[in-house]
Amino acid sequence: MEETEILKDIIPSYQETLPEVGALLARNLSLSALYINCSGINKIEGLCGKKIYLDIMRRIHRIIVEMRGTHIRQTDIIVSNNAGSDEFTVFLSNKRDQKDFCHSDIESLAERVMEYLNQRIFPVTFTYLRGSPKITVGYAVVIHNPLVRDERLLNNLIEDARHMAGFYEFRRVMRYKEKLQELILKESIRTIFQPIVDFSRNEIIGYEALTRGPEGTEFENPYILFDAAAESDLLFELDRLCRRKAFQNAKGLPSGHKLFINCLPSVVLDPEFRDDYLKSLLDELQVNPFNIVFEITEREAIENYELFNKAVKYYTDLGFAIAVDDTGAGFSSLETVVELKPQFIKLDISLVRGIERNLLKQELMKAILSLSTQMQSMVIAEGIETEQELEALKKIGITIGQGFLFARPGPAFPHIL
Repeated sequence: MEETEILKDIIPSYQETLPEVGALLARNLSLSALYINCSGINKIEGLCGKKIYLDIMRRIHRIIVEMRGTHIRQTDIIVSNNAGSDEFTVFLSNKRDQKDFCHSDIESLAERVMEYLNQRIFPVTFTYLRGSPKITVGYAVVIHNPLVRDERLLNNLIEDARHMAGFYEFRRVMRYKEKLQELILKESIRTIFQPIVDFSRNEIIGYEALTRGPEGTEFENPYILFDAAAESDLLFELDRLCRRKAFQNAKGLPSGHKLFINCLPSVVLDPEFRDDYLKSLLDELQVNPFNIVFEITEREAIENYELFNKAVKYYTDLGFAIAVDDTGAGFSSLETVVELKPQFIKLDISLVRGIERNLLKQELMKAILSLSTQMQSMVIAEGIETEQELEALKKIGITIGQGFLFARPGPAFPHIL
């Protein structure tokens, strides 16, 4: 059976329901619709393959159907608009005493449905997208015209609702940008620290500085915060603020411990993070460069490794170390390891999760460990949560890591394991 046929078992296609929807339009003399755009999720297919993508889409189809009786009426008609089944239309049935909803009612309904779907779908896609799924919902109304084919009228209805979803998406992006600009200008972020542990000796060797947005807001989630910054073209500005705050909040760093600071690749190109400014910052905070590790994240692509390595040399000559974050999450992180030859290689949480049950993950981890030995780098496993994962890592030969099994991130420097 074709994959799209399997999805049709949950939500029928638009063409299948066209006679029923056309009859509804003719009977009510008008028709309202919600357009649901989940197309941002289809990037999972390119990253993880069609099997995982289709499994996620099945779950999303069920979440949409489960709106019946809570957010939409049982009699509303839900259809998928295309073969990929990532765009949907909900044709709204009317109450017997009401010819149609007023626009304010439909707009309010669209906003409630959009909020509901983003909340429900976020846990489903988080492992693969890390950020918000960005489901958008638009709405429109069409009036029956006996001179025009029902199919043309319904196509116009869907297209109008699609345009409205685009408007909502634009408005969402602009609102996020305004909130982020205010957050950056007011420096409304917090720095918390998670210990990095040598579990062969049961001792803390350093801490990773992590950023959180204002408590009680969506930006408290770091994935949503940085995802919104990337979308709003404010990554560099947010990264600069996070870096500065990490330095400022590291005054109590225990002697001899490493401080890992997440940075975009552009940190080494920042003209204000060099020379006199950098020296005065280190002097003011009494921070030794030999205890600082710049943890390069993949949120920005490194376009030219030769130029990047030259820029990195300025900092390594001062004593700073380099780590590559999220290694094993994709080809680009492995390429970065080979090109940069960092002092630290941090294994992505997706590689660590369930390592004790996955032989392929174990072999990949062994290969990375072998590569690190040749480069004289140190491997750090991120996101260790269970004793089973810890024991599997020990068997492979990895002895350093961080995760909830040891300690959750906190505002101070914890010392007890």
